[in-house]
Amino acid sequence: MKLFLNAAIEANTEILEFITSNKHEYLCEELSLGAGGDISRKVDLIAEEIFVKNLEKFGNIYSEECGFLPKDSEFDIIIDPIDGSDNFASNIPYFGTSVALKYKDKCVAGVIVNLANGDIFYKDEDLFQKANMRSLVFEDVKKNTMSRVGIFERVYRSKTIFDRFRKENIKFRSPGAFALSLAYAHDVNFVVYEGDMRVYDVEAGLYMCNDLYKIIEDGLLVISKDKEIFDRISQLFRKGE
Repeated sequence: MKLFLNAAIEANTEILEFITSNKHEYLCEELSLGAGGDISRKVDLIAEEIFVKNLEKFGNIYSEECGFLPKDSEFDIIIDPIDGSDNFASNIPYFGTSVALKYKDKCVAGVIVNLANGDIFYKDEDLFQKANMRSLVFEDVKKNTMSRVGIFERVYRSKTIFDRFRKENIKFRSPGAFALSLAYAHDVNFVVYEGDMRVYDVEAGLYMCNDLYKIIEDGLLVISKDKEIFDRISQLFRKGE
C-alpha cells in the first residue's frame, strides 16, 4: 500500500503545481460532458490525466470524467479528479481529490486531499492517518471532541430533511465537496446527505468512516462519531415514514 500512497501523493503534487502555474480562467474552461454527467473543465481533465499516468499500474481506472479504463486487473481505482470543482471555479477554498483502491469489490485503501489547504488523509487496512502536503508528517486521525457543527452536503438537493433540521435548530455547514466532507467526519458532529450518491463521490470517503455510526439507505446518509447525535438525527430521518 505504501507504493499506492506514494503514487497518489505524486499525482496530487503534480495537480497542485498545475493549478498554481496556470491562470484561473484557463483552468475553468468548460470542455465536455464527463462520464459522471457533469460538464468537465480543463482542470478536471488534466487532473484525471495526471492520476491515470501515476495510478494505472495499480489496476483498472474508474473516473468521473473518462469512465472505465480496463487494465485487466483484479484491482479497481475509483477517482474523483477534482472534488468540489464548482467551489474551485468560484474561488471557494474547499476542493480536492479523491482516490479509492478496491480489490474484488472491497475497498482496501483511500487517499483524499484538500488541495486548498494541503490536508491529506490516508487509510488502508492497518492505518488511518492525516498529514499536510507541505510536510507529509503523518499522524493517526482522532475524533475531535470539541466540534459544535455538522456538515449537510449539497443541502440544496434536500427534499425533506432540511426543514426538519431547521425546526430542531441543528447547526451545520454545507461546504460543497462530498469526499472532503466525509474525510473530515471525525472532526465534525455529523455528515448528512440526501439524494443520489455516485461512487466517485463516496467510495474513498465512506471507507474512511468505517469506524463511525452510519446509515446509508434510499438516498439518505447519516454519519457521526457521536452515538447520541447519530440517534437524534436518525430519528429525524425516519420521522413521517
